[in-house]
Amino acid sequence: MLIAQISDSHYLVPGQCLAGRFETSKAFEHLIESLTSQPVAPDLILFSGDLGEDATREEYANIAGGLRSLDIPVLAVPGNHDLRAPMWEELPDMLGRTDDGHMCVSDTRFPLAIIGLDTLVEGAPHGELCPARIAWLEARLDELKGKPVLIFMHHPPIRTGHHFMDGIGLLGGGTDFERLVAGHGGVQAILCGHMHRGIEGTFAGVPVRVSPSASHQIAFDLREGEPYRFNDEPPQYMMHLWQPGQGLISHTVPVTSNVV
Repeated sequence: MLIAQISDSHYLVPGQCLAGRFETSKAFEHLIESLTSQPVAPDLILFSGDLGEDATREEYANIAGGLRSLDIPVLAVPGNHDLRAPMWEELPDMLGRTDDGHMCVSDTRFPLAIIGLDTLVEGAPHGELCPARIAWLEARLDELKGKPVLIFMHHPPIRTGHHFMDGIGLLGGGTDFERLVAGHGGVQAILCGHMHRGIEGTFAGVPVRVSPSASHQIAFDLREGEPYRFNDEPPQYMMHLWQPGQGLISHTVPVTSNVV
């Protein structure tokens, strides 16, 4: 099973630039072109949050059009720049929704079960897994006992060493999340975004893969007290190959790469 993971497109409608320098709508167009040109098409696309920058319906409508043009199943969860209501209005076929309104998703169409976690705290940059979301996750993992599971979410559950970004990471629910992941025994990996860098780690004995941004990256800097800064690394996404008994093999793909 081949899974494309895209994250942090921070889409702004054409004619607008993020931070005065990143034309994120153009980056998204190039992302769609890159996915279209893959010699082996992914079976599934996972979008790990921060789809839009201002979270308007127009942003989400444009994103939806690009993703649907690929004719590949897409599952998405919100990031801290997203808003649930307009996201649901434009992307309902790519989302899940719990009884209490969180955009968590569970999909068992594939040999690898997919769980998407909504870590959004609307109006705040950090993430959390509140008791309601933890209870939902516990019920889903109980249903999937003995089956391989892939979890994707926006805020990483690990501390990466990038102090500013860790300060707005997953700040609530991590202990319960760790207990559930370890207790299931079949979680293959946890895929995240938010950091605008490719990062690898482990959580509850499970691989964590943090995808770079499909638009713009944050500079590598582990000094305490330093704010984040953007750099000129290209837009990127990840391709994850999962095979039974072999776990997840992950590749980072620059959007600007050309095969000759």
